[in-house]
Amino acid sequence: MGNKEQEARERILRATIMCIGRDGLDATGIREIAREAQVNSAAISYYFRSKEKLVALALEQTLNEAFGNVIEDFDRLRQEGLAIREAFETLLGDLLSNSGRYPYIAHAHFHDALAQQRYDGRAIQRLNAFLAELAGRLAPATPHLTENRLRMALTQVWSSISLLSMMPRLFDQFILLDFGTLETRRAWVQQASRLLFVP
Repeated sequence: MGNKEQEARERILRATIMCIGRDGLDATGIREIAREAQVNSAAISYYFRSKEKLVALALEQTLNEAFGNVIEDFDRLRQEGLAIREAFETLLGDLLSNSGRYPYIAHAHFHDALAQQRYDGRAIQRLNAFLAELAGRLAPATPHLTENRLRMALTQVWSSISLLSMMPRLFDQFILLDFGTLETRRAWVQQASRLLFVP
């Protein structure tokens, strides 16, 4: 594939992510993607065969961005001298700062689970594999927890992150959670951290 073709494919992929992020999965069609990418609709079929394949590739790319570097970042923080708890809290703070920015992308990742109670999708597999790997990294600093209790605590933390990433304003009437502010992120991370670590 030549440079022009590769550039067109990448532009269409970026446009797809942009459309899903702005309008949601259900409202994103071939015409909207083509308009955003500044190509004709036939180019999408030519490069990707179908909207379903294009959307799957776009969501895979956003999954790579969401999970791809998290464990590597944790390991890097540990190598830089941070203790397990501090590395986890730093990681959590970073994740929270981005959690509510792309609610439609998060919703698209969990679409099959939310709409059809299907749990075999790529996002669900990646999330569970990520949590299993993270649990292994946290285990040495949580000897007071059985493996099952550690997994339960991580599930509690990630359940709230997942919910808030899809619906960032869900609790506005109860409490304003502005993860754009360092103070709110720190308070949330400290509270979440208590589920895993002895004070």
